[in-house]
Amino acid sequence: MTALVGLALLGWVLSSLSELHRTLAEISAPLANAVLIALIVVLVAILSLGLRFLWVAARAGRSAITATDVAKDPAAAAGQSVEAAQQQIELISDEIARQALAGELHALSDDLTARRYTIVVFGTGSAGKTSVINALLGDGVGATDPIVGTTQDGIEHLYTIDGFDEGRLRLVDTPGLSEMGAGGRMREQRARELATQADLLLFVVDQDLRDIEFKPLASLARLGKRSMLVFNKRDLYLPEDLSAVAERLRARVAEFIDPQDVVVCAADPATVTVRDTTGGERSEKPEIDTGALAERIAAILRENGRTLLANKVLLQARRISERARDIIHEMRVKQAQGVVTRFQWTTAAVMFVNPVPGLGALAAAAINYQMVMEIAKVFGAPVSLEAAKRMAGELGQVMLKMGVVNVTTNILGKALKASIVGYVAGGAIEAVAGAYLTKLSGEAFTDHFAHDQDWGENGMQGAIEKRFQLEGQHEFVAAFIKEAADRVFRRREDRP
Repeated sequence: MTALVGLALLGWVLSSLSELHRTLAEISAPLANAVLIALIVVLVAILSLGLRFLWVAARAGRSAITATDVAKDPAAAAGQSVEAAQQQIELISDEIARQALAGELHALSDDLTARRYTIVVFGTGSAGKTSVINALLGDGVGATDPIVGTTQDGIEHLYTIDGFDEGRLRLVDTPGLSEMGAGGRMREQRARELATQADLLLFVVDQDLRDIEFKPLASLARLGKRSMLVFNKRDLYLPEDLSAVAERLRARVAEFIDPQDVVVCAADPATVTVRDTTGGERSEKPEIDTGALAERIAAILRENGRTLLANKVLLQARRISERARDIIHEMRVKQAQGVVTRFQWTTAAVMFVNPVPGLGALAAAAINYQMVMEIAKVFGAPVSLEAAKRMAGELGQVMLKMGVVNVTTNILGKALKASIVGYVAGGAIEAVAGAYLTKLSGEAFTDHFAHDQDWGENGMQGAIEKRFQLEGQHEFVAAFIKEAADRVFRRREDRP
């Protein structure tokens, strides 16, 4: 339809041009030709602009479709998150930290590529986690004694499901919750870390949910973890009691777990005594009953496995990226502290050797705005020389307004008078004060750039007050002054 309309318009335009040319030719042939050429040039220009507009619009449309498709494709989003984390990791200068995070990210990326699914079994120490794993695997792979703390760390097993051939499955046993002592708390923390790495979480209980079980289950499920609640040891309950407890469990977790994902099983039924027809007794172990659990796991993975895996990779990659940012932040703060230390002693030296009163203050100001530029560069936020001068000037005005300069001078004056050094070189007050104020300024600017150039709720003055609290700071300032004075005088003595 668009093509037909376009051809019709083209025919009309050509017909109109021909008619116009004939009319003008009757007056002047050169005039008719000139007008025709000019109109053709204009039409070609309009057509070119129109085609360019359509091409740009088409590209924008394709880009929008691609972005939409990515947003709807968890695997693509997970891949992008892995790439973003890799970019963050490459900025880490510490080789050990960089390699450690890169290794974690590589393993995570491999899970996504090879479709390796992780099923983490989580719960209290005696709920039967290892028994559930044994039953699913069909082999006694772990100790199942009813002793809290049997599983010391995450133990991984390969797992296969009939009818599910996509990717590799891993069953991970975890330490139990609510174990006693410091060791128990450490193992519980490890269990929670392993649970956050799951594509599918099996939370095993053997009774109605207690608070120590409900809270971690709810927090993990609300993080986006697909969770199943496995009610184990059904063989210990009468049928009517079993049904009542199962319904209560479904009701308790209905907000974040599908009722179908609350499954009842008997992973390691207790041995019972059976009386035979002759009156004799024998021990008999009932059959394991985990069929419904295995079927539900298979159904979830068939229906949502790829999405669950992508969501796990997305979450873990973001966490790795956050850890990388924290390391980079700490690295930059440390570098900035080194910059501040260098400039504070530079200020002290310049002001100490300066022979002209008042000229030292100008030198200190120049040093301060150079320090601002270097701190900004450390945090990847370069500023112009004019901006650095303005910021340093504003900070100096705030410090004068707050009386920081006067208070510092008074405190260090008393400290110097109390020392032998003070009697020898009372003129060092200006140098030491300059060093301390440079340190104070540098720490304030480090905070400023470390928080994305935000002074905080109370602005620049609040940042200075945070770094310089007049109450209870005399001993700290005096100690700093003594160190600064020792450095200044030691440098002077070392000069030839």
